[in-house]
Amino acid sequence: MLDIAIVLIVIIFLALLARGAAAARPGLMSSLYGALRRRPAFTPRARQLLARQLPVIVYQALADQQGSTIHVMGAIEEILGYSAGEWLERPDAWYRALHPDDRQRVMEELEQMNPGERRELVYRIRRRDGEWRWIRDTVSLFEDSGGTSYYLGVMTDITRERALERSRARTLRFFETLLHSGPWMLYHLEGENLAIRYVTPNLAEIAGLGEDEVLGRSLADLAEYVHPEDRRLFSRHLDLVRQIGRDRCRIRLRFSPGEYRWVDLHTQRMQEEPEVYLGYALDVHEQIRNEAFLRRYLEQQRHLNELGRYAWETNDPQAFAERALETLDRALRPEMAAILEYSGGSLRLRAGRNVPAGAGLTAENELARYVLRHGEPVSACDLDGEQRFPVPEELLKLGVRSVLGAPIPGQNEPYGVLLIGYAGRMRIDETTVGFARSVARLIGQVERQRLMLDDLEHKAYYDELTGLPNRRALYRRLSKVLSDPEQRGMVAFVDLVDFGEVNDTWGHEVGDQLLKQAAGRLSSGEGWAARWGGDEFVLLFSDEEPREQLRRTLTRLAQPVSLRGRATRLRGRAGVVYFRRHGADAETLLRRADAALAAAKENNLEVLEYYPDLEREALERRSLIEALREALERREGLGLHFQPIVRASDGALVAAEALLRWRHPQSGEPVSPAVFVPLAERYGLSAALDRRVLEMALQTGVSWLEGLGEEAPALSVNISPESFARAGFTSELRALLAHTGYPAGRLTLEITERVLADSERTRPVLAALRRLGVAVTVDDFGTGYSSLAYLAHLGIDGLKVDRAFIRDIGRNRRTEAVLRAILALGENLGVEVTAEGVEEEAQLEWLRREKCSLVQGYHIGRPMDAASFAGWLKKRSSR
Repeated sequence: MLDIAIVLIVIIFLALLARGAAAARPGLMSSLYGALRRRPAFTPRARQLLARQLPVIVYQALADQQGSTIHVMGAIEEILGYSAGEWLERPDAWYRALHPDDRQRVMEELEQMNPGERRELVYRIRRRDGEWRWIRDTVSLFEDSGGTSYYLGVMTDITRERALERSRARTLRFFETLLHSGPWMLYHLEGENLAIRYVTPNLAEIAGLGEDEVLGRSLADLAEYVHPEDRRLFSRHLDLVRQIGRDRCRIRLRFSPGEYRWVDLHTQRMQEEPEVYLGYALDVHEQIRNEAFLRRYLEQQRHLNELGRYAWETNDPQAFAERALETLDRALRPEMAAILEYSGGSLRLRAGRNVPAGAGLTAENELARYVLRHGEPVSACDLDGEQRFPVPEELLKLGVRSVLGAPIPGQNEPYGVLLIGYAGRMRIDETTVGFARSVARLIGQVERQRLMLDDLEHKAYYDELTGLPNRRALYRRLSKVLSDPEQRGMVAFVDLVDFGEVNDTWGHEVGDQLLKQAAGRLSSGEGWAARWGGDEFVLLFSDEEPREQLRRTLTRLAQPVSLRGRATRLRGRAGVVYFRRHGADAETLLRRADAALAAAKENNLEVLEYYPDLEREALERRSLIEALREALERREGLGLHFQPIVRASDGALVAAEALLRWRHPQSGEPVSPAVFVPLAERYGLSAALDRRVLEMALQTGVSWLEGLGEEAPALSVNISPESFARAGFTSELRALLAHTGYPAGRLTLEITERVLADSERTRPVLAALRRLGVAVTVDDFGTGYSSLAYLAHLGIDGLKVDRAFIRDIGRNRRTEAVLRAILALGENLGVEVTAEGVEEEAQLEWLRREKCSLVQGYHIGRPMDAASFAGWLKKRSSR
């Protein structure tokens, strides 16, 4: 019964606190305090009952520096997340849970309290889970007879209330800001005369008027502020509002003297109060300006799109310039417009609109030059006061007072200037500037497009290196010439003799210079010259004596030229065909002239006229090269013959040169290397042949080593310039040696003097071969263009003297003197010299006397297949 009584007392205490009656009833409070003193703690049953019934926290705390809690009950677990027992275990729990920003303020207010005084504190306190809660703490200060001060208080969770208050405050601020800061004004009207009773404070921003100027006045009285053209519409708006209770209209209001702004008026009668009208005025001035701007922009874009399409359709810059000026006239309505072309430092009128003939817009036009210097559009709204540049008098004579100049972009420098002039003084806005800039860019685009097309046409019909007409131009020219049935003449296919060797000797840069000189000489004669490709040219002669014209042209071509300080001669070869006699169309004539040139090359002739069997021979040649290609792919029909190389002094076998042989797949007859090797070089099969020869030679060499051991001869293999210059050659050779197991030190590669001439490309290949252990010999030495400097610096292992020198032994002392010099050179360089083509004993004896290192030829042994060579070895060893 006592626990229930205490609960009832606490409830009464809370009710008294809520009504603010604690100070008015000291007797009751004293009794309550006495009861609390006599009952310092709540029973568990009472605490549970209070916790279920009270939505607040009731507490008793000492009035010390931390507000130490000594009793607590109510919704402490719901509000703070602690049980009453956990809260009381830490007397300073309340003090520590206070928000740091609120702690000092709350403690100061508590310290200022007097006994019997009640205060309401609002602060933040932290729950057990870390969340901050807003608390309204209604606290009273008591003092017992012993002088101990206590706080009795009730804590209410007002977190949700605070959130709602903040939300309401934000909403009010939002609507207040919205009401006063938007592009609108609200108004309140009353009575039949629509008297203005209220307007929002932003009246001045909308209508340029103050409240004192409109309050109490009839809305009709404001007609004096309405644009004269809109007053009838305004009056109609007032009539409709009175008659039907609502209307909307768009009028212009005078904002300041001479300035009107567009405003939308919306007025409506209130249903509940018929004499009350509410409305708003919405400032739509910027909207209308933007709509007008958008309409003008879209119109300009339509004009630009049409002009842009025309820019892609036309290749005529003059026609486009006229169309561009027409577009400017429709879109901008200027007084005048002109396109000034800038070239070589001077200006000229390309096209003009409303510009009289002879108007001196180009002479000393400093405005145009100012635009060119700045590279951006330049506008002037009043030429009379312009200070940036001298104003052209011609513009003033044309009645122009405002002007816009835009640079026309060119390829590498501005093409010119677009000038637009207006009669009145006016501010030229960014839309106009942008439109003029776009038109200027399109004019420049068409000019650049024309230049590009001219350049493309030149590239399409002219050779880039020599400047001569190319193959496409040749077909066009020849077809035009042949269209005249009475026209007679000749087509000559010309190439440069030994150009490939010269190109390999001195490099491609020198070769290109040689082609340019040849092109100049061929085109400066009586015929029409074109470059076919590579070192091949085509000449057209339409004279009565074309053969004589060709002779003079080839003679002029053969004049000496200087290449790197050395004089050399260009020799030309030609295959010729005659109009009508050998064909009536360009394709036939060119094909047959090419066939005649190929025959001239094979027969070492300067000029060869087409004859009917030439094409058959060309077909046979083509058939032969295709058969060779097929033999390589199928690895059939190709074999090696070996010719011994012996020491001249004692005849000891040193090496064997591997020589490629091929039997025709259809006839089975041998095809001469003199026939198929040049064909392979011409059609790009040399590298493939070299790979096959190396593979077969190394396999044979391995079999010799297995059968004869160290007695087996070394191998010597010819390598074409194409293979030697090819990237990856040494890597492929290394892999082939590793695959076959043939020692690199027993292999010698024979190269021509052409390879040595390109020292920049040859040096790293020779170095790689030297590291690999493979020797390199120069074949046919003395017949090419090699320099002694190459021999000194490139590390050659041997020289092989051409058979032409050996043939003259005993017949030509000059030749013998050259041979002695070569042998001496080899001795001084420390390299072996091989004499090939030894066919007589006398030749061998002479070479022995002159101490030649190695010899090779029919007198020693003819080329033999592998089996015959093995028999030759046995017969030789049995002697």
